[in-house]
Amino acid sequence: MLGIRWADPHGFQLENKHPNTSPKPPNYYDAFVSIRRGLFNTRDRAEHTRKRKTISHTFSAKSISQFEPFVEANLQELVKQWTRISDVATSAGEQYADLDCLHWLNYTAFDIIGDLVRSIHRQKVVAFGAPFGMLVRGEDIAEVRLTPDAPPTYAPAIQVLNRRGEVSSTLGCYAALKPFAKYIPDPFFRDGLKAVENLAGIAVARVNQRLEVQKKGVPQRNDLLARLMEGRDEDGNKLGREELTAEALTQLIAGSDTTSNTSCAMLYWCTRTPGVMERLRAEIDEAVPAEVDVPSFDSVKDLP
Repeated sequence: MLGIRWADPHGFQLENKHPNTSPKPPNYYDAFVSIRRGLFNTRDRAEHTRKRKTISHTFSAKSISQFEPFVEANLQELVKQWTRISDVATSAGEQYADLDCLHWLNYTAFDIIGDLVRSIHRQKVVAFGAPFGMLVRGEDIAEVRLTPDAPPTYAPAIQVLNRRGEVSSTLGCYAALKPFAKYIPDPFFRDGLKAVENLAGIAVARVNQRLEVQKKGVPQRNDLLARLMEGRDEDGNKLGREELTAEALTQLIAGSDTTSNTSCAMLYWCTRTPGVMERLRAEIDEAVPAEVDVPSFDSVKDLP
């Protein structure tokens, strides 16, 4: 679910060479560290190798296939909400319904990621937390805990993610500003640094809820957080709470706006390019029964 776009074909070779030859400043990724260094922002090669080996099983073909029911459930909710919007417009005598697809695809991506690290077992509901629920509410909102024992507050997760990326990228390029950024009155820095704190708090809340449920002996789901909790390094050591939270934060960042932006771009070009929607609809109608709103991966994986 992580995507990188290149403006130049030589960018890939530059980015993947030794860090000393990277076009980014050597301490660029330090600006992205909030809880502790994770797989994305660690600069130590040995530590990166240890982290990669510890969590690599999380993204094996077997693990990914076990995530499909959670993805499907949230796509079903997206279809339900868009159908509701369409029905409201139809009942008002309108021929079309207006909606911002990017907002809804953002809600979908965040709810999927949230569902993969949520603290509720689907067969046994426990009042220790819930998915983000953005699709159901049609609103950008998520629970935040600044520390595991802190009371919950709420913040707009999509807005937080965007602001965090902007301010961290800026401070990565101008590292000398980082120690003084919180004193700069410009709202770009003030709101951006608060976003860094809130985004880390979202990960803290998710992991804290899950560990509390685990203590109660509730059966664990085969989801992304469960796979991270199972990971062991070459010495057999599991991730500690802080490191587990940092890696959960990495997944939240890597799998949300990249997914929604790419999905929105695909939808845009499908609708804007003549003949594409008709061909796509014909292929799906042939492969998927009419009563199925969200087809399984197996039913569409071999389509042209």
